[in-house]
Amino acid sequence: MKITAVEPSGIAGELGIREGDELLEVNGRRVLDSIDYRFHESDARMTLKVARGGDVTIFDIEKDDGEPLGLEFEEMRVLSCGNDCIFCFVDQNPKGLRRGLYFRDGDYRLSFMYGNYTTMTNAGPAILQRIIDQRLSPQYISVHVTDPAVRARLMGLRKYDGILEKIALLHDNGIDMHTQIVLCPGINDGAILEKTVRDLFRFRKRVVSLAVVPVGLTDHRFGLSALARIDGAYASRLLDTVEAWQKEFRRKIRRGFVYPSDEFYLLAGRPLPPARAYDGFPQIENGVGLVRSFLGEFRAQSASFPARLRRRTRLTLATGELAAPFLETTVCGRLGRIGNLDVRLRVVPNVLFGRSVTVAGLLSGKCLYSALEGEDCGDLLLLPPDIVNADGLLLDDVTLPQVEERLRVPVLMFDGDWGAVLTALKGSQRRHDTRHLLPSSTP
Repeated sequence: MKITAVEPSGIAGELGIREGDELLEVNGRRVLDSIDYRFHESDARMTLKVARGGDVTIFDIEKDDGEPLGLEFEEMRVLSCGNDCIFCFVDQNPKGLRRGLYFRDGDYRLSFMYGNYTTMTNAGPAILQRIIDQRLSPQYISVHVTDPAVRARLMGLRKYDGILEKIALLHDNGIDMHTQIVLCPGINDGAILEKTVRDLFRFRKRVVSLAVVPVGLTDHRFGLSALARIDGAYASRLLDTVEAWQKEFRRKIRRGFVYPSDEFYLLAGRPLPPARAYDGFPQIENGVGLVRSFLGEFRAQSASFPARLRRRTRLTLATGELAAPFLETTVCGRLGRIGNLDVRLRVVPNVLFGRSVTVAGLLSGKCLYSALEGEDCGDLLLLPPDIVNADGLLLDDVTLPQVEERLRVPVLMFDGDWGAVLTALKGSQRRHDTRHLLPSSTP
């Protein structure tokens, strides 16, 4: 691995290791990536084999347990997914998006580090042993279905990949797992779904949770398998089934084990379960309990909302079509009780992926412009959380400053802090007052 940075005052820096050197081995073992290195870095005694040009140097190091050496490395090369799932969202992306959005991630290391879901199809004996040896727990696994024939059809497998045997091995070696099923009507539902749920329930000691999420379909499925969309009636029947399983599992293990995503409740128009039903929200990043958590946090923060603002102010909330009903009744209703605050909810249809994609997190700059350009968005436009990536880009590479400029309104991406929203509104009030204090440019 190439060393990209060395802390001058750290152990490595004092030994003369430099940026650009290559770390070949630690303790006699080839180093595969930064995770591999971090695993060995905790040792009190380390032997490093470092290459510089054509020279190789061995460093024997004694240090305190857990003391870092002060090295940074090049980014890992991400392992790709070798499956050809008929519902893969990557295959449904429109043309012209950034290159990374067309990459199928199948890396068990990112699963451990960031909670990315992988199918484990490409996890052979060496990968499985590394997960066990280095305690890369928990792992997030997209199971989808356990029946071999249906699995081959759904995931494009030429032969059974031994998913249950892999889960059994990880289970027996103490690796926790969170699992998911992307539900495709008529394929992995009904009796096949029940088989998958009960197959995974056998490993309930380490399979901590199982999420059931609806298949996501865009308008860009050219040449792909025909798949049915999930409507409100289907969602309601699915909820009846899953809630019955939850009651059974709670009697046996005191947790629900299998959890339907929020989208099923919103599609069915049914009330969300109470917070306790989510057993600590283990699948919240997968959209399971996210709305319940959001509403609970909103109610808690609303206790400290001011009675009124100093000046008449207008806030526009932009959201996808799915979240609009609960935002209208709960969030806008409460914010509207603040004096001098006018709140408007603006539903933004998804013109990038298609109207069938209704979640707020997949809105793009194109979507915002299509819905809001030419409108008066008031003093502040509040956008959904996580609408931009780590580089500050929306899906179509539009930045928030570009949105501000084009829509002619200050923009804030919601980060969970309603106090920050109200502070931003006060800032817009101060800017408004300052404009009135500026001397006139008229001679």
